[in-house]
Amino acid sequence: MYIGWREIRDAEGRFVLITGVIALLTLMVVMLSALAAGLDAESTSAVRALPGDVRTQTAADGSASSLTDSRVDPVPGVPSLGIATTRVTEGARAATVSAFGFSDVTAVTVDPETAATLGLSVGSTVTVGTEQIRVDAIADVGKYAHTPVVRMPLSVWQRATGRDAASALLTDRDVPGTVLTAHADLPSLVPGYQSEHSSLLLIQVLLVGISAVVVGGFFAVWTGHRVRSLAVVRAMGAGRRYLLRDGLGQAVVVLAAGLAVGLIVGGLGAWLASSRVPIALAPTTTAVLVSAIAVLGLAGAGVALRPLVRVDPLTALNR
Repeated sequence: MYIGWREIRDAEGRFVLITGVIALLTLMVVMLSALAAGLDAESTSAVRALPGDVRTQTAADGSASSLTDSRVDPVPGVPSLGIATTRVTEGARAATVSAFGFSDVTAVTVDPETAATLGLSVGSTVTVGTEQIRVDAIADVGKYAHTPVVRMPLSVWQRATGRDAASALLTDRDVPGTVLTAHADLPSLVPGYQSEHSSLLLIQVLLVGISAVVVGGFFAVWTGHRVRSLAVVRAMGAGRRYLLRDGLGQAVVVLAAGLAVGLIVGGLGAWLASSRVPIALAPTTTAVLVSAIAVLGLAGAGVALRPLVRVDPLTALNR
């Protein structure tokens, strides 16, 4: 890759600019994927932690009702779950939470965020809805629809919310009037999750596509400027494979540098922002998105290099 390295040294400022743009695009992809993962966890982490499949009330169109809208009668011998959005108050302080009532749970658990907001500790007494309850434990029990979860026995949940029915049955047994949702599909039962997830996924796909087009466009323009000089090399006897290897090698170096800088800065930025916004680094998703930029960028560079391997030295020199 002698020619490629020499061009990088001679046009250092231009390659720094190209590398900086690739790094900026990578940073945006990393930050957006981290934000999407964080919002996903804020919305669905509590239902993802459920032990298995779930049955909810059959909606009017035959589909499964959301966990918030569903009403099912508890079945003897079948674990039941009640979900309701309510308020937890302690003195003059209050917080909005999602109350999860389990038929097979005996303790009241408050998440650390709510405990810190209300100044709670184990043994504190708080009012959940209309019921005064004692806090038995403080632990992370996930979040539901962007609100912290308070886990409690179903009987306590029913008194606090004034409901007799539960929201779901935690079983795969056939129960009339209910629809089974597999554990992997439980996030679809969270209100608003599908639209939020689809919107963020569309933004990520558009961003990766635009990044690939921009990266490929850079190499296309740069290759156009190289045709005359490489025609000289071709006239001196350089083979097509040598030119292709040199051009792709140059693209790999620039792409690798830009992606590496973008990953490092993006990861650092996500870590710094995680204390203010819901961000969670998802290594697998980030690796897939960054790899997509690399592959599509190299594909764009490969297309841009086609004139080099087919260039006629005499034609190019007479331009």
